Amino acid sequence: MEVASTSTSRRKRPSGQMISAKQNQSYLITSLTPYEDGSLINKTLPKELILRIFSYLDIISLCRSAQTCRLWSQLALDGSNWQSIDLFTFQKHIKHNVLDSIARRCGGFLKELSLKGCENIHDSALRSFTAKCANIEYLSLHKCKRVTDTTCDNLGRHCHKLLTINLDNCTAITDRSLRSIADGCRMLETLNISWCDNVTDRGIQLLLQSCPLLNTLIMRGCDGLTERVFEGVESSLKELRVLNMQQCYVTDITIGCLSEGAVNLQSLNLANCNLISDHSLQALARGCRQLVTLELASCSALSDSGFTHLGRACTKLERIDLEDCTNITDSTVICFSMNCPKIANLGLSHCEQLTDASITALVANQREILEVLELDNCPNITDGCLSQLKVCPKLRRLDLYDCQNVSKDAVCRFRAQRPGVEVHAYFAPQTPPATAVHGRPGGPICRCCSIL
Repeated sequence: MEVASTSTSRRKRPSGQMISAKQNQSYLITSLTPYEDGSLINKTLPKELILRIFSYLDIISLCRSAQTCRLWSQLALDGSNWQSIDLFTFQKHIKHNVLDSIARRCGGFLKELSLKGCENIHDSALRSFTAKCANIEYLSLHKCKRVTDTTCDNLGRHCHKLLTINLDNCTAITDRSLRSIADGCRMLETLNISWCDNVTDRGIQLLLQSCPLLNTLIMRGCDGLTERVFEGVESSLKELRVLNMQQCYVTDITIGCLSEGAVNLQSLNLANCNLISDHSLQALARGCRQLVTLELASCSALSDSGFTHLGRACTKLERIDLEDCTNITDSTVICFSMNCPKIANLGLSHCEQLTDASITALVANQREILEVLELDNCPNITDGCLSQLKVCPKLRRLDLYDCQNVSKDAVCRFRAQRPGVEVHAYFAPQTPPATAVHGRPGGPICRCCSIL
């Protein structure tokens, strides 16, 4: 009878008070599960469920959980919880034995490891890691300046499943590292070797020929490269989607070779490559018509002639940075606005020949998609541009530093009408009379800045 009564919707407590079935169920569960030695959760939940919960914790939380009791230590340190590790928080203070412990604990479970900023990590610490964690797919050694070719030799020998390697600022590596990676990491898709000055054309060519899946190559500031880095390997560039050669020695010869093979290129960064001319833009227009992002800041030799060819051919462009391309006029912007309907982010800072005609063309054609517009130091832009831009519904950032013909009042009105837009502008304050400060002649003069 007592068992049957528990299934009814209501029952009486000994005191005569009524409780609901839900409350009664909770009461029965807690009363039938004794609290012994603080291990209630361990007795109630299966190990599999606790292990699943631990899989959502970060490194610090896992380490703290491991100190709670023997069971939690076993579950928190289970290799399945350590598939992705980012030690950036610890930066260069991480010790050799920590990495060795991670390698032993994670083993084949580890898929992603970031040692960004761990400057005291060296080859001996990574030797056991590469041998024990052969299934790793993502590895970042950004600014690990003690890492040499020896580590890359071990990566090529053991870690054949690597998809992404970041060697940014690993200044000791040479072509030997790229040869080892090319021989052992044939599945590689992304490589960053920025500021690795000892890498030469031969290393890049070996990599491109041996890694057919490579689609992202970032090599900013690699001073060891020449203008013929892609010569002879044009056929190996077909899978390339992202290329960053900012501040490299790039000429029209480089872009000519690139455009012959990189027919699927979508993002190209040539910022500070000031040796390229309109011939490079014409080559890109012929061979790289899938471009979505193009960064050409400080390429001062480029002009309207080259951009006209590019704009008519590369109609998928969405982001363009032309900062310090001082030779361009409204013709370039009008060409892009008419032929590239998806442009949402446009950098035109220090393009001093531009006028409000460029803004008129952008608003007419990109009104519904324009998000970011940079117009710093464009002296011919006036208040009229703000009146036009206020109708762009997706605009979120507008840069107007040092635009002498844009008034403070116009900016204030624009911000009042479009409070959601982040407007960057500077206006020098009026210097008050010497007698206006502290009410006496010769008082200090305020020279602070006024920034909107």
